[in-house]
Amino acid sequence: MIFINAPLEQDKMIETLESYNENGVTFKLEKKAGMKLTFSTNMEDLDAAAKLAKSTIKAQRWASVLYFQVGVEK
Repeated sequence: MIFINAPLEQDKMIETLESYNENGVTFKLEKKAGMKLTFSTNMEDLDAAAKLAKSTIKAQRWASVLYFQVGVEK
């Protein structure tokens, strides 16, 4: 699983990742606690999944100036 720590625009991030489906890669919100969002993914390489999630969100016009962290849930 991967996580995103984001104080702003959480709903847009969830919508962006849950609607992502390229090359069979998908993300699904599993848990929302405060500013931490936890997603499951069908990618085996979780580090690559975290990078993909971050770049997918940053590519959105509304997210280019947001501060958020993406990482792998241990």
